[in-house]
Amino acid sequence: MRKMLFTGFAPNQRFKDVLRAMKFLFLPWMYFKWIKGGSVLEAENWLKNFFGVKTAVLVDSGRSALLLGLKALKIGNGDEVIVQAYTCVVVINAIKHSGARPVYVDIDGSLNINTDDLENKITDKTKAVIVQHTFGNPADIDTILGVCSRRKIKLIEDCAHSFGAMYKGQKVGTFGDLAFFSFGSDKCVSCVRGGALVSGNNEITEEIEKVYRELPNTPWVKVLQNLLHYPIFFKGKILYPVFLGKIILALAKKMHITERVIYDCEKSGGKVDFYPAKLANALADLLLLQLNDFNLISEHRKKIAEIYEKNIANNKVVKPALSDWAIPLRYNLLTDAPDALAAIAKKQGVILGDWYRTAVAPSDIDVNKTGYEAGACPAAENFANKSINLPTDINISEKDAFRIVNIINNY
Repeated sequence: MRKMLFTGFAPNQRFKDVLRAMKFLFLPWMYFKWIKGGSVLEAENWLKNFFGVKTAVLVDSGRSALLLGLKALKIGNGDEVIVQAYTCVVVINAIKHSGARPVYVDIDGSLNINTDDLENKITDKTKAVIVQHTFGNPADIDTILGVCSRRKIKLIEDCAHSFGAMYKGQKVGTFGDLAFFSFGSDKCVSCVRGGALVSGNNEITEEIEKVYRELPNTPWVKVLQNLLHYPIFFKGKILYPVFLGKIILALAKKMHITERVIYDCEKSGGKVDFYPAKLANALADLLLLQLNDFNLISEHRKKIAEIYEKNIANNKVVKPALSDWAIPLRYNLLTDAPDALAAIAKKQGVILGDWYRTAVAPSDIDVNKTGYEAGACPAAENFANKSINLPTDINISEKDAFRIVNIINNY
């Protein structure tokens, strides 16, 4: 049976991650460590040391980390927060739930914020700029920092795609007033669902810790759903080519055995009542497994991206312009017919990624609730219409990467 290759579907999951999750699920004495234990503090200290910052707190998701950050900066009703188009709806929801209004800025060829358009969108109500390092490719930090400093605006780094990437020798996430990270199932390192808020700004450390202390613990049932994700996706991916895997994954989703990445209410601007919350100890323990292997994971991503860069040769696709310091979460291609390419790849056992196919993703959201107006960011809309992503995760071997290259080159 030919190996099925995935761009999503828990790409970071390794057998040792599954084994650790199974211990939490099946060893009774581990049940007492699901919610509280030493792993949260250990992971927070790991992040503080890695980024060289004073503050790092772990929460249930990147979107919750952003909301906490906005509260710590005292951003709320009547304020504006600048954010690029070609982003995820959960970022927009966090801004709106803080009481602020998102103001969309267009992007450039790097798929990051267009600094000229940024200047044009700033008003006297602008309190912060969120800079996204798309697909692990750092934005033009020097220019953005200059704008924020000159206009006295807070800088928030969205590092959901870019854990460990660098800009001119300095880690992204350490330039702004604060940064947030996601440890969701498709991100750079994963514990199925998790996030972090970090800051080296001593002036807001106390506020971050204050809003963090007010958070509830993650509900027990949500921890269970995220732990079950490991064995279910592990088995589902193996059996996917014989259709049984599709049934397993579909039933798990339909019966709420595993947690949704984005809940239906979030797609229409709403929020769930069980988040934001502190990250559960069991999930922090699983996060540490990946943090401790981060160098291996990141070097592998760069190696796979290099294979794509050197070997893809098809004038129907445009390859990304990556900086030397990028760690590509996904290798994004631009093509006039991404759906056709995805269909061809799927027939050959490869499921390519569809981030981001709309200016505010995913495509099934109620865009009217996001405040985005069609045509506001034409470059973002154009790139979204052409985007398709290749996997770079630890489960993609060099042989797998060359198999994907052949599909692209024969397209």
